[in-house]
Amino acid sequence: MKAIKVYISVLIILCGQFAFGQEHVDAYAVYFTPKAHQDLSYSSAQQYLSQRAIDRRVNAGIPIRTADVPIESYRLQGVSELATKTGPHSKWLNALYVEASSTQIIKILDLPYVSSVAPVCGGISTLDLDIPEPGIDYGSSLDQIAQINLDNQLPHQIDGRGDGMLIAVLDAGFVGGDAVIFSTDNPVIFTKNYVNGGANVYQGSSHGFNVLSTMAANLEGYFYGTAPKAEYALFKTEDEGSETPVEMFNWVAAAEFADSMGADLINSSLGYYTFDDPSDDYSINDLDGRTSIISLGALGAARTGMLVVTSAGNEGQSSWGKISFPADADSILSVGSVNQYNMASAFSSRGYTVDGRIKPNVCARGEGAAVLRSAGDVAYGNGTSFSSPILCGAAASLWSIFPQATAQQVLKAIEVSSSHYYQPNVRIGYGVPNFAFATKYLGSLINGSTYDVIIYPNPFPDYIELFFPDTEALAIELTLFDLNDRVVAEKSFEPRKYRALWAPGDHVAAGTYVLRVVRGNEVSNHRIIKLQ
Repeated sequence: MKAIKVYISVLIILCGQFAFGQEHVDAYAVYFTPKAHQDLSYSSAQQYLSQRAIDRRVNAGIPIRTADVPIESYRLQGVSELATKTGPHSKWLNALYVEASSTQIIKILDLPYVSSVAPVCGGISTLDLDIPEPGIDYGSSLDQIAQINLDNQLPHQIDGRGDGMLIAVLDAGFVGGDAVIFSTDNPVIFTKNYVNGGANVYQGSSHGFNVLSTMAANLEGYFYGTAPKAEYALFKTEDEGSETPVEMFNWVAAAEFADSMGADLINSSLGYYTFDDPSDDYSINDLDGRTSIISLGALGAARTGMLVVTSAGNEGQSSWGKISFPADADSILSVGSVNQYNMASAFSSRGYTVDGRIKPNVCARGEGAAVLRSAGDVAYGNGTSFSSPILCGAAASLWSIFPQATAQQVLKAIEVSSSHYYQPNVRIGYGVPNFAFATKYLGSLINGSTYDVIIYPNPFPDYIELFFPDTEALAIELTLFDLNDRVVAEKSFEPRKYRALWAPGDHVAAGTYVLRVVRGNEVSNHRIIKLQ
């Protein structure tokens, strides 16, 4: 928090005005550290919410959150004793309005329960600040979550952790899932076995549990999944003792059942192309998304509005070499594997489809991926079996922020945010997603602002990236103003599509600025923050 406090002191100088001999008093928002742990049940909420307010949340499926809990009175009192004047406070923003001098602000920043102070002026807003939620200790899963920019940033930072999402997991057995504590919640709400019949999926193989753990684990400090607040339905469709076409029909039947349950996403860490009877084998020419039974089933699932996420396959070093089925299906997210350096794993199956579509769509950590084993310990495995659920859980977390989005909008946002979106290739498709950027992009889609300039990151350390979703090639002029309307940096670009990258950070001090973007006949202004 020290870095944030130092940064805010710069903003005070920018927004405040000072008179010789007497310090000027200005208006500020004092942001507190996260509230102490509370009972977030509906019954406890009756202490501070009316029954009608609670009923509205119940009807909309909205849980009680820390934002609903009042700010502790001792925090409000402690700040008021140091400020010239205090005003309203907001439990949603976890902030208090104050009027104070710079000397008073310095004292307020020293309070142990104050996280930051921001001027209440035109140069900054709480949306620009992106006030963080409590930091998450991801334990062994940190690297694979940070690689896709999900850690303690958007969307995990703003409580996008899969809340309200139902993920169907189609796999082999889930041995360990009923014996190992992998979550502080009870995320598994349904099980069905299409191989042996009945509801017991905790038999045969632990592969499905390894897969599930990368999404559903909720053990802070030890192992944390990409969608720890989602619910899960587990389906055993794969007979690990054989490889026959009936397993593909099991998959389709499970996908249909998942649809009937109202599942939002399907994760499938399975792939087919050869079988016990060679006469059942597919050929590479069948990779058109409309030949194999399982690919047709995946397309059918996508047409219901679910987001299907599947492994690209592990055939990169085999004679087959290509993606497996159903990864060739249209309108689904097929996921390849990269290592810690974002380089394609040698084993990860290659694209494209025979009709030229980009597959795999994207990649995530599948080489040295951390998973929970059936004994509850952490192991590191290789395979697109793990990159797929890591990505699926991240997609669910993104979607949970914008539940009004469609599956195809979520898919598009993930693709657009990826490292090689403008230069895809057969090894990694569009590349490794950046979920902080995907969150901003999806928000622009939902808000109907698809032609607005998207700026990322904001706040920025040294560079900013501007994204133009309309794909027109237009000249771009950038002008950076300080809060006194003085020009501090300028940049012009020849006509170009999609995006522009600018690095003004080397000669721009920390603080809040206005970025004017002139592109064609359009002019827009954006508040941006330069970090130290």
